[in-house]
Amino acid sequence: MHRTWMLLAHDWRFLRDEAPDAWQPTFDDSNWQTVTVPHSFNAQDTFIPTRFHYRGPAWYRCRLPRLPPGARVELDALGSFALTHVWLNGAFLGRFMGGFTGFSVDLTPHLRRRGRNVLALRVSNQHNPDILPGKHVPDYNVYGGIYREIGLVVTDPLHIARRGLVVNTPEVSDASAMVTLDVRLRNDRPSAAGGRVEVTVAGPDGAIVSRGSREFSLPAGSEATLDVPLPAMANPALWSPGTPNLYRLTATVRDGSRVVDEASIPFGFRWYKFDVDKGFLLNGRPLKLRGVNRHQDYPGLGNALPANLQALDVELIKELGGNFVRCSHYPMHPAFLEACDRLGVLVYEEIASWQYIGGEAFARNAQQMMEEMIARDRHHPSIILWGLLNEGRDAALFNRLNDTAHRCDPYRPTTYAENNPEKGLELGTVHIPDVLGINYLMDELDAIRAKVPGKPMFSSEHTNAGPPRGDIEKEVWQMYRVVHDIDRFERREWMAGSALWSMHDYGTDLDVVWPLQRSGAFDAWRLPKASALAMRALWNPEPFIRIIGHWNHTGLELGDAHWAPRIAYSIPHFVATGPLLPGVKELFDAYVRRCKPVPVVVVSNAAEVELFLNGRSLGRQTAAQGCIWYVDYEPGALRAVGRWPDGRELADERLTSLDPDDTGAVRLEALHKELPANGVDVTLVTATIVDKNGVFAPLAQRAVGFRTYLGGREGGAEILGVGGVPGLVTQAGIGRIAIRAGREPGTLRIVAAGTALRSGETTIALVPA
Repeated sequence: MHRTWMLLAHDWRFLRDEAPDAWQPTFDDSNWQTVTVPHSFNAQDTFIPTRFHYRGPAWYRCRLPRLPPGARVELDALGSFALTHVWLNGAFLGRFMGGFTGFSVDLTPHLRRRGRNVLALRVSNQHNPDILPGKHVPDYNVYGGIYREIGLVVTDPLHIARRGLVVNTPEVSDASAMVTLDVRLRNDRPSAAGGRVEVTVAGPDGAIVSRGSREFSLPAGSEATLDVPLPAMANPALWSPGTPNLYRLTATVRDGSRVVDEASIPFGFRWYKFDVDKGFLLNGRPLKLRGVNRHQDYPGLGNALPANLQALDVELIKELGGNFVRCSHYPMHPAFLEACDRLGVLVYEEIASWQYIGGEAFARNAQQMMEEMIARDRHHPSIILWGLLNEGRDAALFNRLNDTAHRCDPYRPTTYAENNPEKGLELGTVHIPDVLGINYLMDELDAIRAKVPGKPMFSSEHTNAGPPRGDIEKEVWQMYRVVHDIDRFERREWMAGSALWSMHDYGTDLDVVWPLQRSGAFDAWRLPKASALAMRALWNPEPFIRIIGHWNHTGLELGDAHWAPRIAYSIPHFVATGPLLPGVKELFDAYVRRCKPVPVVVVSNAAEVELFLNGRSLGRQTAAQGCIWYVDYEPGALRAVGRWPDGRELADERLTSLDPDDTGAVRLEALHKELPANGVDVTLVTATIVDKNGVFAPLAQRAVGFRTYLGGREGGAEILGVGGVPGLVTQAGIGRIAIRAGREPGTLRIVAAGTALRSGETTIALVPA
């Protein structure tokens, strides 16, 4: 019998309420809602202007599919927040707090081999100070539900246990690499079993590069860990952000000549060090960590992002030229970490937290989460740091968590994010982890280093400036703050790097920013703001140029000064805080002096940028990343041309649009051209408002409704708008919505219409799953 993963995605019965008898197999759930998992029961009451999302119990019930006789069946949940109780056929199987690291439970003793098997889960996100993150209202939403995939692992009773492959690479160099492997076997057969574990290691090209094996004998009902010897490898292909080479280890369990189980995991060879003077070194070479903090939510989905969307954020980080992400403030979806491995993004992963430390029960749960996080994720070559907590400090707890991390994984350093080093010095917590993360406090970096000698440091959060996308003045303000702060870290060799707060806007119930924390370089829909474009120009060496904003300034043709440069007046503390990039101080001084013309900001990594208005050159600039011109407005075409020393040129253009009312249209573009018809995967559809000439209308704020059609009839997909509304309101001419594929193959038509606008459509091929 071969190992099988049976996804339990469809036909779940769901009730967002208490139902005391719902654990009983005969309970009548026929009037409950039918949902697809991953599912968050806060998908519709977050990202909306109504304070406080639901915090309480909910029930999920499903009928299990037919199972092979004699198999061992384990329920495996990747994430269910926060407290989950499980019943099968009325038998209580356990209480789990694996809100971010998942849980598993053996169903085999309670399965009915004939008739139906009824699985019932009670999931509650009600506040409990003992369950991490513990704080009643952290600055991120605590979404409830079975929000990650859940399924059945079907194996032979003689099998590799859950998370039973432990790969380590204790010695790695350019010339050779050592691999150690522990395989945890379990024998749930009624009698003793023996056999052989055979191991192969495949290189990045798929060819087998190493083999090993080990005989075993296990009594009935027992478990054992086998050390399988593997030879050292010569000239390994090293893993790095630039060359994310992955190997794959496969362990095969044989009972005589019969294969009874097989499991595999990817891993990589690399070595690294956090140095107090040189910052971060990977494979013996200095590498500045350039990254972001990432949350896992999305409007209309809550935190129930399916696996196919998890890689999107990693792709965006790579597109920026980033090489680092902090999983804030909890362990991420395995698919997100797999994308970091595959694409080459280094990871700082931490247990769930936010400015709160509870009592002994909290400490036990924190320790358990640390153990589970490391057991789940230690094979990922992208992970370089285990995080203790965020913006809280307790020496006893930190020592406990630090010891736990090193016991579970002796090869990776630990860290925590400190926003009050003076308090951390007083309590001694800054000395406990191997590396110290500093949140903000950019003016105090050198002083903090002097007070914690010998401790490698990096910025775990910086900037936290929050403009809404589309407010160009505020976007530019955020952009220059981000560029300025990044420059501070770049100038200090001893700083290992930094992680911007934050990658994207996210949902929150925290009163000062609710319902959206807008500190992202992208908005919540992952549409870029000016700061994302500037980071792209700073970090990614590929030629890039972008005009910030638009060229629709009706009313300024005669020099109307109402568009005053608030940006320069609003951040005097920023202008006065030390070394700036070349030209930035002069930029702000000029901004204060000049009100009449329109400031045009261009970000680029070109050696030279030239700006044209309606074909006339407005001059050339060579300022790094950020160039600014003051232009007397006239409608038409604004064009920026970047030139590189090797002769390459790249241009970006902004056109003045007409009023889109009555003559304009909605233009649609889907992230995916093809999706499996599995009822789970999600695509993102972007709606852009254009005028009658097809020119983007950047000031259009329009309500747009969506419909889907498959095979000539309406349906075929689920439209996942904010608050459950199948539509959106464009912001600065653009909006985005999530759409989940249905289960019927065919060509899915997506149609969008807005008041006084011609409708637009696009298609997606739904292929057999």
